[in-house]
Amino acid sequence: MAELQKKEDLQDKVDIWFSAIIDHIKVDHFLMTTKSAPKETQNFYDNLIHGDGEEVVNTMREVSSKFYVSKIVNDYINELKLSGKIPLKLAMGLSDSKLLIWSEINDNDEEMENALLIAEAKVNAKYYKNGFFINSTIIESSDNIPIPPHYQSIIS
Repeated sequence: MAELQKKEDLQDKVDIWFSAIIDHIKVDHFLMTTKSAPKETQNFYDNLIHGDGEEVVNTMREVSSKFYVSKIVNDYINELKLSGKIPLKLAMGLSDSKLLIWSEINDNDEEMENALLIAEAKVNAKYYKNGFFINSTIIESSDNIPIPPHYQSIIS
């Protein structure tokens, strides 16, 4: 009996998922035929329709990058919160599949440095299989180095 219920639950999930996808495609079709689809949606379907596989893959790469980078940033910040340690300055930048982290800490603050490295290691262990990772630079305040211009300041 339980086995039958599991199969029915799975079938319900499959049906719901496919219905949602079909509904989404119908909405996109309507937007495309009325020429009211957002430019990003138009480009995506134009590339699919005209068989431009490279552009479709590039679009999917952009979407996956946004997805994973936002998850990586969130997980990294949460790891720092859990450690109870916050650096003096924190900035982030992007480079291909890397999230660049720039941190400034107090001189000789080994606990803060360890918290940053552990947060990086935990996040990298989680996301490396998806081709994304963090690359950190940690400086001390006496180094007197400004945040590089290609980084976005998070804490300053």
